[in-house]
Order: sequence, then structure tokens, then C-alpha cells
Amino acid sequence: MGILVIAIMGWLGYRAMYGRSAAIPDGQGVSAPKQRLDNVQKAANRIEDQQQKNADEALKKSQGE
Repeated sequence: MGILVIAIMGWLGYRAMYGRSAAIPDGQGVSAPKQRLDNVQKAANRIEDQQQKNADEALKKSQGE
């Protein structure tokens, strides 16, 4: 009985993390978790670029340009 409970809990955890399958390949064979990581990295770069732009604009304003 305990083994069945552990197996079910493992399956539920797997489904919670990966949805219907662990790897959903696109045309190039990239898995869904890899795509998510790439999307997060791109979003972080966009946010960082925007923050740098805002900081540069604030510095120009403070210097009277």
C-alpha cells in the first residue's frame, strides 16, 4: 500500500512539473523546460536593458542635459 502511495505521489509531482509530458519537442527538438529557461533569460535581459536605459535617462536629467 505504501509503495502505491509513493508511486501516485511521484506521478502527481511529475504531472505538476511537466504537464502532460516531460519533453515537448518543437521543430528543433528543444524541450519545454529549456524553452521556459530561455524565455526567462530573455525576459531578464529585456528588464535589465530597460532599467539601464531608465537609469541613463535619470542621470542625464539630473545633470541638466
